[in-house]
Amino acid sequence: MKLVSRFIIILSSFLMLYASATAYAATTSNKEAIEAAAAAFKTIGTLRRETPINADAIASAYAGALQTLVQEVDTTNQLSLDSDILTAIEDIKKNNDPQLAGQVIDKTLQRVFYQTVFNRIASIRDQFKEATPAALNQMTDEALVSAQVLSSTTARPNQVLTTDKQSLVEGTNSGLDIAINEAFERIRNTLNKNNPDEDFANFGIERYATRMSLTRAYYNSVLREVAGVLNNRDRDPETTAIEQKEGEIFYRIIESLVARDNPIGNLLIKARLTGNPSEITADELVSELNKGFIGRVKAEMKGQEDNIGKDRAHAMAEAAGTLYFAKILLPDLELRLGADVRSNFENALNNLQIASSENSEPKSAEARQVISTILTNYENQLKLTKFNKTNDTSLIIDGAVSSYQAIGELRSQTPMNADAIAAEYEGDLQQLTQIVDGIYGLSMNNDILNAIEVIRSGNETALAAQAIDKTLQRVFALTVYNRITLTLDAFDSLPTDALELEWDRAYAAFLAIVGTAGRENKVLTADKLAIESGSNPDLDDQITLAFINGKEALVKNSAEDKTNLALARENIVVPLVRSFLIGVLREVEGIISERDRDINEAREKQIEGEFFYRIVEEFISQTNPSGSTRIKSQLTRDLANVSANEIVSEISKGIIGQVKNNLKEIESTFQADKNQATLAAERLSLYANIFLPDLALRLGSLERVKMENALQDLKEAINQNKVDKAIDARETILSVIANYESQLI
Repeated sequence: MKLVSRFIIILSSFLMLYASATAYAATTSNKEAIEAAAAAFKTIGTLRRETPINADAIASAYAGALQTLVQEVDTTNQLSLDSDILTAIEDIKKNNDPQLAGQVIDKTLQRVFYQTVFNRIASIRDQFKEATPAALNQMTDEALVSAQVLSSTTARPNQVLTTDKQSLVEGTNSGLDIAINEAFERIRNTLNKNNPDEDFANFGIERYATRMSLTRAYYNSVLREVAGVLNNRDRDPETTAIEQKEGEIFYRIIESLVARDNPIGNLLIKARLTGNPSEITADELVSELNKGFIGRVKAEMKGQEDNIGKDRAHAMAEAAGTLYFAKILLPDLELRLGADVRSNFENALNNLQIASSENSEPKSAEARQVISTILTNYENQLKLTKFNKTNDTSLIIDGAVSSYQAIGELRSQTPMNADAIAAEYEGDLQQLTQIVDGIYGLSMNNDILNAIEVIRSGNETALAAQAIDKTLQRVFALTVYNRITLTLDAFDSLPTDALELEWDRAYAAFLAIVGTAGRENKVLTADKLAIESGSNPDLDDQITLAFINGKEALVKNSAEDKTNLALARENIVVPLVRSFLIGVLREVEGIISERDRDINEAREKQIEGEFFYRIVEEFISQTNPSGSTRIKSQLTRDLANVSANEIVSEISKGIIGQVKNNLKEIESTFQADKNQATLAAERLSLYANIFLPDLALRLGSLERVKMENALQDLKEAINQNKVDKAIDARETILSVIANYESQLI
């Protein structure tokens, strides 16, 4: 399922680009409007450097052409940059880290112009064959004006690792500002369409030249701020905080390109750029960034392979994409593999361009092979984050996971073979179920055996099969919870090797339910009558990264390791809870869509929802017992009474209760126990993330951004021991939640 969700993400990104052409046709933006937006951006740049910063003046400069452009980008690319900027202006007014807020405004506006370049070039591509040269040149003018706004960034030098890989320094002049201007000139040469097919092929090359040169500039910008953090973190915390914030916002600009092929590394990068600056290491950041771009090189190369000999223009464009993504890697590749390998790599990239222009399949294959071999060797030299299972977990756990997977295949057969399911259940899987039953006083073993008998009888076999599947998922979820809790509780008393064994067992059990954790979010439709898919929150990757972080803490090298282990535990437990709540809503979606046309299918979905909810019921019932009862009633009684809005509301009320409990814990531990306050803030943030999509639906993106910023401010206040900042963050959180609660039913 994860592969499917990754495909959906990739497909969605392409659809967003294609949508830009339609959005362009509807927009009133033109060269003069973008020039006005650029002038406002320049004015804001001056204003944010003043002391004190005049928030009202910034707001005045922002209103008008610049805000209109921001809102256009938000609409086209499904972003909320306008809300980010308005919230930052409000932070300046409140004197809430105004220097940091100024950086958020500046870098977010840079993202707007960056994305405008991408959108206009996508529109040119989409309309190249039908539009007049005049119309295409107008789009080019708008893209060029937007790119020139960013010239001070694109003119900066490369940022490269030092030989020992411990820090970052300026390298050679990137020349990206010149490269971008030259690429635009070459784009103009294609727009007259004197030779339409050849011009379109050449435009495809220059499309990559402009966009990926911009991307490379912001890659360098991220590393430039990381270099500043490394240079200042031991002597100037205020400057460090500003540079870390700049790195965080710069990274948002290129995040999607890294996350697509390195989702776990993406989460690690974001954690480093928002967490304790002492945890940032140059080699790690460069490695994770470049692993993401290696994936882009491979994807473009695969596109070239698929099109060579069939669609020359497309193959040439994909070869150009291979080249320009690879250029990002060149300085680091040379550092790790040497100048000779870099030269061979560049030669192979150029050979791929020539082979594509010649439409030669054999020459293309030869060039791709050289590129692929060098990329593999390069990736092996990177310092990448991954989970290393160092213990044998074959006793019970591995066998149980294997049997669960086999039962999953048996459930899909028609008719189902109850004896085969029973045979797979016997042994490790049943033993694990009985162990978990004994620990938590449950009767899941009996539930499974009864469901097998129902299948054997031939009655309601689909419902029984779902009961088995969801009950077994509960077994594995509780196994994960039990083992990671044991590891934390025994941290001081057990040696590292014993702790690692239990942690590895938890990870092995997690692999049984990783598919559930990897599903896309489920949210209310705009009319609140049904459920639909949202974005993918990458909970599987978040949990995997938490397992990695927890394993690292078990070596006990630092006084903070126990706290780090506890943080890892929270980042496993709460995202797992969220994944099963998403499971509940996924089944509610099915109930509502099927109940009027296929009652049997709707009933099956209701059973799935009921058993999914059993897994996480306690997290809702603790603070919303009556609401939990209503949820269970809807998942067990008349299908006609199932209400998407009611179920979402009751889930949110329960999670809000968890948020408020953790706020109280922070209040009681802020001065007395920083570690406990840190854990409570992490839990609070993780819980809040569960209802933030619904909060944005009911209150708008501005309130969601306020909430997200307040959650981050609260963490920073605890780390910095800033009472006033913590109080302000708490008040914002409670205010937003109160508004949200008023919209729930």
